[in-house]
Amino acid sequence: MNIIRGVYEGLTAVIYGLVLDVILKALLLMGFTDLVNDALQLIVATLWIGIEMFGWNGVCIVNRGVCRLSTIYRYLIFIAVPLLAFSYLLYMYGSDTAAAVLFLVTVSTVLGLSVASYIGAYMVVNQFRSNVGKAGVLVSIIAVIMWLTLISGAMEIGTAINALGNTLILIALLQVRRRYTPMTKFRHR
Repeated sequence: MNIIRGVYEGLTAVIYGLVLDVILKALLLMGFTDLVNDALQLIVATLWIGIEMFGWNGVCIVNRGVCRLSTIYRYLIFIAVPLLAFSYLLYMYGSDTAAAVLFLVTVSTVLGLSVASYIGAYMVVNQFRSNVGKAGVLVSIIAVIMWLTLISGAMEIGTAINALGNTLILIALLQVRRRYTPMTKFRHR
């Protein structure tokens, strides 16, 4: 019962993480704008990495191959989030070049984590033979490649394509999660 609940909660967290993945990319696409947007980027980045770390740790029970992902997320939360925060501080104090470099390093780290997450999703959906999930992973990786061009128009299209790919992955993971729905006991009076 505990194992089933752990897998169910892990898959739920991964599903939320895939939604936050697209939201974070949309926020990062805006770059430095104002204090509210910068704070949102920082909050969503922290939530996304933390939720994915918890999620992959739960899915680890089903597929041992994804165990390393929770460790990767655990360590990179101490790198990506502070770099993002420092880039905002440097931007606020007028050091635009250093801020831009740190921001690009953070975006690269986020894209790397996204790809790691897609590979983990591929391992899970492949184990359960879901072609929809495999197609979603492929589409999402193509979207990340579009982000690497650093051309604003391509990044916007990449974010839209990424949303489509993540939706396909979500459909596949929801089907897998249904297999691990915890049973509730009924009490007779």
